[in-house]
Amino acid sequence: MPQQIRRLLVAFAVFIALFLVLRYVMIPTSFGEYGHYRGRSLEDNAAKPLQFTGNSSCIKCHKSIVEEKSRGHHAGLACETCHGPALKHVTYADTLPHAKLPDSLLLDKPAERKNCALCHNRNMARIKFRNDTVNISMIKQVDVMKHNLVDKNNESLKCIDCHFPHDPY
Repeated sequence: MPQQIRRLLVAFAVFIALFLVLRYVMIPTSFGEYGHYRGRSLEDNAAKPLQFTGNSSCIKCHKSIVEEKSRGHHAGLACETCHGPALKHVTYADTLPHAKLPDSLLLDKPAERKNCALCHNRNMARIKFRNDTVNISMIKQVDVMKHNLVDKNNESLKCIDCHFPHDPY
């Protein structure tokens, strides 16, 4: 056998051995317990602190807003999708029902174009409906760069200047 082939076989053997050692070291022991997943990931996720509460918590104090949103195009969205995690907000409000919330517990009221663009910016991978008035479950897509309206001072308008977020159309 020629010397260069012998060296190549040795190099391949070393690379394969190195790969197997690295694979053994890098793959967690619980991998594969539940199919192609890491079994301990369930315990790891369960150990994380809770942050979200769900729409049922919002109804306690914001019943009129939740009812209004339920008739709008964003009816299927959880309040926390736009306003952020609300567990601390709700817990504080439940313990001191008539107290004013501290600023640190106030939820976001997103007003910037980037917030709406997270869902509504045109995405070529999505279904191509953009003006479906029958099926409100479809996300209306807008090219945020082209739909960039400006006011008389030549400043970009915010989406909420024209569209009400709880019923945006």
